[in-house]
Amino acid sequence: MKHNTDYHLPASMRWIKGGVTAAEGFVANGVSAGIKLSRKPDLALVLAEKPVTAAGIFTKNRVQAAPVLISKQRLRLGQSRAVLINSGCANCLTGSVGFKDAKALGAALAESLKIPEGEILLASTGVIGRRLPVSRIIRHISQLIETASDTHHTQAAEAILTTDLKPKEVALEVKIGKQRFRIGGMAKGSGMIAPSLATMLCVITTDADAEAGYLRALLRRFCESTFNRITVDGDMSTNDTVFALASGRSGVSTRNATMHKHFAQALRTVMERLAVLLVEDGEGASRLMEVRVTGAKNSRQALACARQVANSPLVKTMLASGDPNVGRIAAAAGASGASFDIEDLKITIGPAVVVKRGAVCRFDRAAVREIMRQASVTIGVHFAAGRFEESVLSCDLSEEYVRINGSYRS
Repeated sequence: MKHNTDYHLPASMRWIKGGVTAAEGFVANGVSAGIKLSRKPDLALVLAEKPVTAAGIFTKNRVQAAPVLISKQRLRLGQSRAVLINSGCANCLTGSVGFKDAKALGAALAESLKIPEGEILLASTGVIGRRLPVSRIIRHISQLIETASDTHHTQAAEAILTTDLKPKEVALEVKIGKQRFRIGGMAKGSGMIAPSLATMLCVITTDADAEAGYLRALLRRFCESTFNRITVDGDMSTNDTVFALASGRSGVSTRNATMHKHFAQALRTVMERLAVLLVEDGEGASRLMEVRVTGAKNSRQALACARQVANSPLVKTMLASGDPNVGRIAAAAGASGASFDIEDLKITIGPAVVVKRGAVCRFDRAAVREIMRQASVTIGVHFAAGRFEESVLSCDLSEEYVRINGSYRS
């Protein structure tokens, strides 16, 4: 996965502004409904002008929030009209009352929009075990709808944040001859980021015409190489959700073989960029770390090793301090279950070789420290056991992470 901001896009693509409202047929908004103690924006809406194709994927955690279970069921129709997201309360571990609360919010929104309740998708993020202030939220639904527009995409992106420091939104325009379509997205996630099909809350919109099954298949496929290749702290959330909505307003059909190819490439690019933004804004993070494993016996072992190193608190704190304590990398690699001969093990930090033939070699520690102080660092692990390779994007682990999570409140 590309982890720098210098994306070399094909001539047919360009980054544009607009987030989830860059695609035709969508408006959005975000307001403060009093869920958070801070009174920051905490209620977001992404609304389609007409019913649109909808698909989604969710956390694999066995403990799942009420909105996850409700949205899973509603997506069986393959159609939606609106996504309602709240921050400040995960509505998880709330039992039957959590389902009642979530459905009450969906029903209130559906009544205000005069649409079927089944066309409302729901998502929540925040503190687990706390009930939603339903009546308080319902009082703000009219405001949320009345002021929704195609210019309020950032308000929506801000309203879904928890410990995030900044909103995360992207939009891409694709032009093929005289045809044009757009894909936009917003995401939240700063902690509890680990592979789980999604790893955060995300809404992606497009004005291309796409069937629900096709959209779902692409989401699953590309999540494996984007959202499933990032980690901040190794903890899997209970609320992870990715929604994709397709309005078809551009007139471009993904049933066309050429457009299918371009749409798939653009969707992956948007998801890849959002994944990088999540790690860049990881709780307490000061730099990115890509762990790249090569020469593995198979892809499963390569990925297991990359994740083991990327999630190692000792490796992550090593990166935070800028000290090349390379034994930590080797120990994590050895604990991953990957098969290799110690005499073939090679480890690199940036371009510098720090372990060769299974032993720490002489290297310029001052130069490596400078490499580790850069905004992005690549750690390489080579086994010479096969031809497979995988990579995982992570970040350092700082005292700030402990401070944020030791006193987390919404």
